[in-house]
Amino acid sequence: MKTFENLTIEKVKRADLDQLEKLFATAFADEVDLQQIKRRIRRARQFYFILQPLSRFSVWVKNHFNVYVIKVAAEVVGFIQLSYLNALQIHIDYIAFSKPYRGRGLGRWVLTKLIDEVADDKSYDTVLEVRTDNPAYHFYRRLGFKAVTEILHYERAVDNPAAITADSDLAGFRELRAEDRSQLYRLYKASVSHNLRQVIKRGYGEFNPSMMVRHLDWVKNYLMRKHKFDYVVEQGGKIVALLTINSYFKAKNYVISLILSQSAEYLRPAILDKAVALIKSRHQQGIISITIYSDDCRKQRVLEKLGFRQESAYYLMFRPADKSFAQPSINRKYRVHSESRNKKI
Repeated sequence: MKTFENLTIEKVKRADLDQLEKLFATAFADEVDLQQIKRRIRRARQFYFILQPLSRFSVWVKNHFNVYVIKVAAEVVGFIQLSYLNALQIHIDYIAFSKPYRGRGLGRWVLTKLIDEVADDKSYDTVLEVRTDNPAYHFYRRLGFKAVTEILHYERAVDNPAAITADSDLAGFRELRAEDRSQLYRLYKASVSHNLRQVIKRGYGEFNPSMMVRHLDWVKNYLMRKHKFDYVVEQGGKIVALLTINSYFKAKNYVISLILSQSAEYLRPAILDKAVALIKSRHQQGIISITIYSDDCRKQRVLEKLGFRQESAYYLMFRPADKSFAQPSINRKYRVHSESRNKKI
């Protein structure tokens, strides 16, 4: 890597958000809904002094501000955003650099430093997604990441005339109730294979959060101008499916999420049909999207019959923590710090 003067990595500050927005827009114009990202950054700027202190209580708020900017002579030239999935795992959400600083070894340096000083030192497994056509896949492999499965992203227009094939009166379909939450973690464990659960580790509290977390979630949705609707399918006194519809009504974007017990896979067409019908009953225009794992070809067939088209594919990549580095020696710590004066992560 070329040596840069005054190179720093530091936690994002409110004054950095304008530069961060511009950098994000140029780096991910082809991969994400930029209007949604811009609104998110502008909300962060607008409510920075209210939300930032709440990061101690809300994982969502903490992850919202868990962005590190890479600066050269006080200019933001790159950033990396992390999420804490749970007490054992971190997720690399985004990493990007401005065009003049690409291909100069900064990405390798930042990720190596992250893995060395955060993931391995604190015994965190690391998870990320990379597009299947992205050359960075091979770079991540060299850093110790392994592809676990593919993640497929599908979209369709709200007014797509695809035929509705399911019965609109889906038996056992209703809105989520407070008393249902105690069953949702068990439903999650019944919905994915053991191997995937080792990579994406979700806890009971995520499905049955405290009252404070639920209130903060409401505040988040209000600030993001998002409406969230949760439904379940109950059969024989047991919850077999959780359907969530997130409506970003200003962006005209509607995101479907489905957790379905493997024993009730036959219900997938009817539930997704119901979700599309619900969205169409409230909105006349926009894009409906859904993301699935590629572990069962039946999922793809159902989506195609409902008029969805695959837009992108990602590898879900996983790197276990190097436990031998969990308690670094004094010499190793001195080596890292002496080589990285003025370089903090």
